[in-house]
Amino acid sequence: MPPETYGLISLFPALLAIGLTLVTRQVLMSLFAGIWIGSTILVGWNPAAGAARSLQFVVDNVTASFNVKLLLFTFLIGAMLGMIFLSGGMNALAGRMAERIRTRRQAALGTSLLGMTIFVDSYASTMITGSVMRPITDRFDISREKLAYILDSTTSPTASVSVVSTWLGFEVGLIAEQLSNIGVDRSAFLLFLESIPYRFYSLLAIALVFILTLTQWDFGPMEGAERRAQTEGKVLGDNADPLMETQEDDIDTPDHVDPRWWYFAAPILTLVVMTGFSLYYTGGGFAGRGVTDALANAATADSIVWASFTGCGVILAILAGHARVSLEKVSDAIFEGFKMVMFPVAVLSLAWSIGAVSQTLGVGPYVVAISEGVVTPGILPAVIFLSAVLISFSIGTSWGTMGIMFPVAIPLAAAIGSPLAPAIAGILTGALFGDHCSPISDTTVLSSMFAASDHVDHVNTQIPYAALAGVVATGLFLLAGYGVSPYIGLPIGLLAVALSTYLLSERMSVELPDSYGSGAD
Repeated sequence: MPPETYGLISLFPALLAIGLTLVTRQVLMSLFAGIWIGSTILVGWNPAAGAARSLQFVVDNVTASFNVKLLLFTFLIGAMLGMIFLSGGMNALAGRMAERIRTRRQAALGTSLLGMTIFVDSYASTMITGSVMRPITDRFDISREKLAYILDSTTSPTASVSVVSTWLGFEVGLIAEQLSNIGVDRSAFLLFLESIPYRFYSLLAIALVFILTLTQWDFGPMEGAERRAQTEGKVLGDNADPLMETQEDDIDTPDHVDPRWWYFAAPILTLVVMTGFSLYYTGGGFAGRGVTDALANAATADSIVWASFTGCGVILAILAGHARVSLEKVSDAIFEGFKMVMFPVAVLSLAWSIGAVSQTLGVGPYVVAISEGVVTPGILPAVIFLSAVLISFSIGTSWGTMGIMFPVAIPLAAAIGSPLAPAIAGILTGALFGDHCSPISDTTVLSSMFAASDHVDHVNTQIPYAALAGVVATGLFLLAGYGVSPYIGLPIGLLAVALSTYLLSERMSVELPDSYGSGAD
């Protein structure tokens, strides 16, 4: 066996953690079990040494520069939300929005559109959309599972295909590196644009959100969650353990405070504007670079930390200066906000760690080696897509999957004469598919967090939808491999997804109340 991979056994730690998570619903213990098993394999099957190696994996990943900044961002967001809850601004804004949003369909559609509108950064989009829309979707009895699904399926897929986002620099950089390695003189950015019509899973995942939102054709576990929310008024299941523990009702707004809608809007708008400004600044926008070039070279982690800190400063100034709230109450709200994000921080830390364990065991080289043994030019795009799916599902990171796949898949495509655009798209969108299905994915965790949903319930309800779009996408990649234009394939795929959704909803669902399109709370 080559030293860079442990073969089939390299898949075991991640699959064990995922299986235990789904069966026991104990996320932290399941993740650590996977880390420990993988570490034990790495140190020669010594369980004691494996435990020590497990802790080192956690330390290394928590203290990695990007990760520690993301954790700081998460804590700052928790502090900001705690202060917003104290101000009463979220409820005030929800009340004003509810005057204009009169049906469940409008609430779900508004969530979907907002998730796509904030396309500059997927993390910021998830946080903002979830925080703004959760009180609205709760009011119209939309299940937290449905909210988490909408967040997960509109934020990252949109950011990944946007020409103005924090994903752009990473994706274009990977493409440019491989073009240089294989000696192809082409524009990496133009090749990125050429790959967008082939991003079949990303585009179908977004389309499926709107199909479900507009038609009410839910199926599988999601149908049960939506039926529970509509008939019983329970946005969470009886045994649910929301990933975000603290809610608005846990922090009392002082009696003398008259909540204003802009108490919520001001820090959130500051967060959005400051994120854009910071991305532009760190990418060299003020040094003469264009917007797209600046975003492609921006320091994402630094930017979101600066933005969240500024948002905290704005709501603190509002509470102390306008609402006249004592600093003691503000301090208590900040600590409640910290409590709110402690569990997600723990999950993220262990999710990163088990991803690192899987990479150290050689999941990527193993999957790629298997794929190379069966590849032909016609099936190459589909093989690349499925390989990216398996790797991202196992390691829980779409960006990590891209980094693993590009150095192998692109030279292989060039060597056998397969078009580069479908191959690139297979990597970029396949990484998203596995990421959506994996409970150890950071974006999946953040979607559960800001929807205040049970994490396991989010994964269980989302997988059938992701699988439907993924199966259709696989078929479209096969068509693309044999020369079918994506502009022909995509309409076929959309029709297949819509028809399959309808048939599955008829066979796997029961009729829901007519209140879906009504204004009934």
